[in-house]
Amino acid sequence: MLAKTHIVAGAAAAALAAAWRHDPLTPAVLVLGGLGGLAPDLDHPQALLTRHVPLAPLAAGAAQHLGVVRHRGILHSFALAAVAAIWVEPALGRLVAHVLWALGVGFGHAPWVEALWRLWGGGGAVGFAAGYVSHLLVDVLNTTGVQWLWPLRWWAHLPWPSIPVGTWPETVLRWGILAGLGAWHPLTALWVAVAAEGIYRGVKGA
Repeated sequence: MLAKTHIVAGAAAAALAAAWRHDPLTPAVLVLGGLGGLAPDLDHPQALLTRHVPLAPLAAGAAQHLGVVRHRGILHSFALAAVAAIWVEPALGRLVAHVLWALGVGFGHAPWVEALWRLWGGGGAVGFAAGYVSHLLVDVLNTTGVQWLWPLRWWAHLPWPSIPVGTWPETVLRWGILAGLGAWHPLTALWVAVAAEGIYRGVKGA
């Protein structure tokens, strides 16, 4: 699926996870949910997130060329989803904290920096994990499926609908996710849509 679809699905899954846990819907939940939705495609050198992470296209291309990694293989497994939730999200959280700390130092610990940190909020780990897992679930709808149980050579794939990447059925799926979320909670759907567009534009412009 396209990056836009995975971002929407990731942010939506993160919002649902936060609601299920009775956690507040914070920017951390939505942003890390959207990024989690993109993360499994780091195994593809042309994926949106890969192209904007230093050296990631080279690493992904070399890994595929050497046969170490294949697209929708290990990074699309539940085992890596657990590892990512445990290790990656805390690293991203520390990165945000360091950026805000640097801003605070640069601006003499301005009150608005502390306000930004409070606004960012918690729940990022749950959001990232939900977003990551959403990618694995959405990709069973594509034409090839995903290797959920890597290293086992079993690929999860639904025979219907088999949605080719970038086609109108994928667009229907993306908007269907937002419509379904809106039917449950319109304000949450609005925040997810706004966050997803911001994430897409932010990563693409990085």
